[in-house]
Amino acid sequence: MSQESSKKTDIQFITCSACGGIGRLNDDSSCRNCSGSGRIAYCRGRFYYGDLELSRPVIKLRQLKNSIYLTLNSLAYAIGLIGLLALSYWVYLTSLNTENFAVFAFWQVKSPYILIFWLSLIADMFVVYRLSQEEAAKQKIKKVKYGEAVEKSSPNSWSEFKNSRGKYKIEVSKGFSLKAFKTAEQAFLLASMAKHKKVMPVHLFFCLLKDNAAAALFSRLNINPGKLIGKLKNQLLAAETGLKSTELSLEIEEIFLEAYIEAEILGQKKVEPINFILPCLKRDKNLTEILYDLDINRDKINNVIHWFVISERLMENYRLYRQASRLKPSGAMNRSYTAVATPILNHFSYDLTLAAKWGRLELCVGRTSEIKAIFQNLESGRAGVLLTGPNGVGKNMIIGQVARQMVEEDVPKILKDKRLLELDISRLLSSTTAAKAEERLLVIIDEIARAGNIILYINNIENLMGITAGEEESLELSEVLSSALKRRNLICLACVNEDNYTRYIENKPLGNAMAKIEIKEPDNNLAIQMIESKIGYYEVKYKIYFTYGSIAKAVELTAKYIHDKFLPAKAVDTLEAIAVQVSEDKGINSLVDAEDVASVISKITKIPLTKITEKESEILLNLEEKMHSRMIDQVEAVNMVAASLRRARTELREEKRPIANFLFLGPTGVGKTELAKTVAEVYFGDENYMVRLDMSEYQLAGTLEKMIGSPDGVLGYLTEAVRKAPFCLILLDELEKAHPDILNLFLQVMDDGRLTDGQGRTIDFTNCIIIATSNIGAVYVQDQIKAGASLEQIKESLVNNQLNKVLRPEFINRFDGLVVFKPLSLEDVESITRLMLIKVTRLLEAKGIGLEYETAGIKKLASLGFDPKFGARPLRRLIQEKIENEIANIVLKDGIKRRDTVVIDGEAKISVRKRKEL
Repeated sequence: MSQESSKKTDIQFITCSACGGIGRLNDDSSCRNCSGSGRIAYCRGRFYYGDLELSRPVIKLRQLKNSIYLTLNSLAYAIGLIGLLALSYWVYLTSLNTENFAVFAFWQVKSPYILIFWLSLIADMFVVYRLSQEEAAKQKIKKVKYGEAVEKSSPNSWSEFKNSRGKYKIEVSKGFSLKAFKTAEQAFLLASMAKHKKVMPVHLFFCLLKDNAAAALFSRLNINPGKLIGKLKNQLLAAETGLKSTELSLEIEEIFLEAYIEAEILGQKKVEPINFILPCLKRDKNLTEILYDLDINRDKINNVIHWFVISERLMENYRLYRQASRLKPSGAMNRSYTAVATPILNHFSYDLTLAAKWGRLELCVGRTSEIKAIFQNLESGRAGVLLTGPNGVGKNMIIGQVARQMVEEDVPKILKDKRLLELDISRLLSSTTAAKAEERLLVIIDEIARAGNIILYINNIENLMGITAGEEESLELSEVLSSALKRRNLICLACVNEDNYTRYIENKPLGNAMAKIEIKEPDNNLAIQMIESKIGYYEVKYKIYFTYGSIAKAVELTAKYIHDKFLPAKAVDTLEAIAVQVSEDKGINSLVDAEDVASVISKITKIPLTKITEKESEILLNLEEKMHSRMIDQVEAVNMVAASLRRARTELREEKRPIANFLFLGPTGVGKTELAKTVAEVYFGDENYMVRLDMSEYQLAGTLEKMIGSPDGVLGYLTEAVRKAPFCLILLDELEKAHPDILNLFLQVMDDGRLTDGQGRTIDFTNCIIIATSNIGAVYVQDQIKAGASLEQIKESLVNNQLNKVLRPEFINRFDGLVVFKPLSLEDVESITRLMLIKVTRLLEAKGIGLEYETAGIKKLASLGFDPKFGARPLRRLIQEKIENEIANIVLKDGIKRRDTVVIDGEAKISVRKRKEL
């Protein structure tokens, strides 16, 4: 796979000013200025032009010619076969006479069978001639090798195009496969039969859907090609008709040119019908909109095209590299036979170029700039290149691609006719002393220097650090290697992850001796293409099939919710887990879709990721009603929280911050904590998805380590809880009691959605809801409510006169909403009493016992449990003492049986109504 396949191609189209791109003048004569080309393309130092002649007579003549050739070929094959059978039959008849040795001189024998054989040789020679002609006509797309691409501005005249020769001037139709050629012809005939004035992208798109690969492509996207054809027919009916003969539009000419260039960049041998898809979409907005209606965009199609090209490349991998590397030495000797044997190195290494030759290395997708940087550093004189980056981003695959390009000689001169060997450090260091290991390394370096055809690769090079012979002036192994690099005794490529680079190599002799190239985590589109090169293995292994949507969903969700691993590795691991589950649950030959992916990731991360269903949408739209089933009054608080939850669930929020940050203000016992529990149940599915921090325990600066952990291995309560369950509600109870350093910590969390724990790990808070509660100004709120002030007036006064005295203004501004809870009235407490008794009812129902209560009993309990200063808190204790404890005593005395009913009368007294005997 070409390394530039994932990048946007910069194609410059040039139209002839004399003929307007038609290729001929008004008198139908060929345009002299452009020699009939009309429109050409320029990309990467090459000119591309089309010479595909399409007209009804030409197509019919070409079809007739092909039919005649097919008939002649078939006839020649048949005659040749008859001749061979005649010779075989003669040999059989002759061999019956064991004393006859004429079979060994059959050309001297006069026999009708031998005559037939001699005559058939004429047909055989015709077959050979036709095969040679067809092979000569087969032109493959020529790959642009390293150093051949030329970066320069587009020419402003046709003179440079006319003067270009050889590989810098390419006629694109010669690179079309037979299927692509027929698709172009069918598009022209379709437009011609419909008497359309021009062949437009919609004609070509309609015809390419008949191709098996294109149909399979849309099947991977869960799109029925038949349904798509039905939508396209309306577009065909709207095409412009004309009296003149049908001709190719400028858009079609551009499509042919761009399809060739894209196929060249993808490393294909021929232009296939699927290469027409994206160029068609770019030039026809209606086609794009039709696919958008089917939830398909250009990125999805581009990625699936990559998938098909990768699959084709994998199938031919073995044969391709055998052909591409026939002249590559299989052993240690180079072509010029100047290399020296390296027995010690061979014992401690693995030959990557030999593995590449036999197609044993994984394909590397993308990473053009990184590989180019490796080559440029080596060409500039650096003896060492160090790839740094997180584990799982594909550093080893980049080295594998370098080995593959070395096999194909698609590398700078300094790497040509060389072997790339991977040093096995564990083997080098095993069962030996540090002094012996140093001796081995010195011998290996000496062998490399003498051989002259070896490039060394060391994975996890940090394993060489800190190993020394122990003598006072002895060097550690890394310094031995860095000294050799500085003397240019060898060329070395190496890999290390970010943490180990910072800890062991940065600003050390080895780090200074090597050029550093940072390998970053790929974006989602590139990660999808990387995974497509691996997914076939899992489809065969587990006998299931992945849709494109399942791969894209896995990349999207792992990138969003799994932050301790990196793409593409984390998505590959997840997809394998999904393959195992689908294979077990659905059986073999099952289709993995996006819903399967969401279901498995939901189990891994404990996050409800399944696609919003109609039922869930109804819940989201009626969040206020659902919350009020647990919350009494506090309308403003419920409305603000519900609106934030809707934004988060439909992803209409900033993704680099927590889902929402709220500050609940008000007297104690008014429902601040209860609303937090309600949010946890409604949004996260269970009250248990709540991390509760009593901020009174964090009043000292030293308690910071208790929250985030320490470098010596002590885990933080907050960071560890969020790391294990990143989808949760964090309740900061009595926020005003926390130390200022703790508040500064949450300032970062609420702003950036992340926090570094004591072990240096980054903890993600973007899937958390943070709710802080405070009693600041509680008395003031009660007084103002009694005075008849509105909640908005109270909130404004609280911020200006109360909060600013306790909390810093920048901290207050980080909250998405400041919610003031008003004191509860007696009526509110009566409603809360009913809610509490409903919970008691559920507990009793589990034991088969009923609960009934009179309205007067509710009022009695509410009046006894109501305290304007403490809200509903005394009520909870009252119900525990007067109701729950009393029922418990009756149960222990065996005074209540299954199907009995507990009754709370008007004085809040408890009695038991016995069951009826069955």
